Amino acid sequence: MSVVGAALLIIVLFVRPQECVPALEPFKLLYIAIGLGVVGIGIDLATNKLKLGSPQWPVMLMYVAWNVICTIVKVGPEPIAGMTVTLFFPVIYFTIICYSARTYERYKGLGTAMLFVSLALGGAGIYQGRSEFQCIKISEGEDRSEAHDKSKGEPDGRDCLDSYQCREDRDPKDDYECERPGLFGTFSVANGRARWRGTLSDPNELSVFIGAGLTFMFALYSVMQSKTKNLLIAVSLGVVFYCVILTGSRGGILVLLAIFGVYFLRKYGLKGLVVAGVCGSPVLLLGGRSGEDAEASSLERLGALYDGADFFKQSPIFGLGHNQFIENYFITAHNSYLLSAAELGLPGIILWFALVWSSVKIPWEVAFRPPWGMDPRLYPFSVALITSFAGILVGIFFLSFTYHPMMFVYYGFCGAYYGAVKRTAPHWEVKMTQKDWTWVSVAATATIFVIFIYTRVKGQP
Repeated sequence: MSVVGAALLIIVLFVRPQECVPALEPFKLLYIAIGLGVVGIGIDLATNKLKLGSPQWPVMLMYVAWNVICTIVKVGPEPIAGMTVTLFFPVIYFTIICYSARTYERYKGLGTAMLFVSLALGGAGIYQGRSEFQCIKISEGEDRSEAHDKSKGEPDGRDCLDSYQCREDRDPKDDYECERPGLFGTFSVANGRARWRGTLSDPNELSVFIGAGLTFMFALYSVMQSKTKNLLIAVSLGVVFYCVILTGSRGGILVLLAIFGVYFLRKYGLKGLVVAGVCGSPVLLLGGRSGEDAEASSLERLGALYDGADFFKQSPIFGLGHNQFIENYFITAHNSYLLSAAELGLPGIILWFALVWSSVKIPWEVAFRPPWGMDPRLYPFSVALITSFAGILVGIFFLSFTYHPMMFVYYGFCGAYYGAVKRTAPHWEVKMTQKDWTWVSVAATATIFVIFIYTRVKGQP
């Protein structure tokens, strides 16, 4: 039951069926998924089918506590309630994923669910990116809100070249965009860039998500016996590559290059990097953006980096407080590393680095020092998780993913992997050592130092 809840949770968080089919909204699918997960975990505990424990928990608890402390110190207790959605619920997502798939069969099943969600959204992105431009009606008459959700709209059937054409002879109170319509009321953004909705309503977010999800295909390919596995991997690669191109995401391209770089480096050594570069060259040539829009986006991000570095300089211990960057600047940081430092100070970014490393260290230990007695079928998933995080950590340099549900889901996948390996190798342990804390602190400090120097050299745009 717990793995069913976890799979439903992934679907609800990223596919968002309750928004695709409004009739599902009253059923509160998120709470159903959480409920199934919690009940299933409880049953596993009661029947001695589940062992608790993960090297991530001490760091996770310290990280959450520091978020609360920084917010209270800098802003007061009022914003704590808002952290339910941005932090406390993601910790619940982590918990359900972590404890729902602690056997090989369950882990394989949940990894398969993650892969097919990624491919489904990639397919939706392709459908959207290949559609013809149409006028999209965003809001209507007096019901228009200043905070309306521009990831939802209804095409009115008129072909268009720009949004001004769509507004001709229409009620000025109505809002229109000229974009490519997609499935379930979605549409593109920024002149045709494919995207989804909700937590993946930004093209860059969609590209990072489907790129990271692709790594489960490589793991499943290693354990599949079906003769169709070559076709499945070819389709998966085609869907992900093409969708990333249609998102126009430069960060998404770097994610794919990082993923293939890690895979080929591990398999072929340094020569593998050349192979990865050759394989990734078509995406480099066809993907990404250029021109005035891309330049304006870069300048906007540089401005956020510059002011974010100043925020950290002004309060290097407590930062601004959880989710307070957007309250002090007109856009978010567009850099998860800087966001951690600006909102939580130096201790906060160290704890965030520690949370990431305590997760990555689990598959890392298996990949380079497989424990005696472990189920060999689990081994490919160690490489998959490492490459997933390699891509994610590249992608989030350009995104504010510090508290994003996707991060906590992948933390959960690492925690579940720990339990699955330990089930057949009970002597195996992974802990955060003093050496780990030292290197994490050095890496976090160096990252902020490099960002600060970079922004001073580039100057304020």
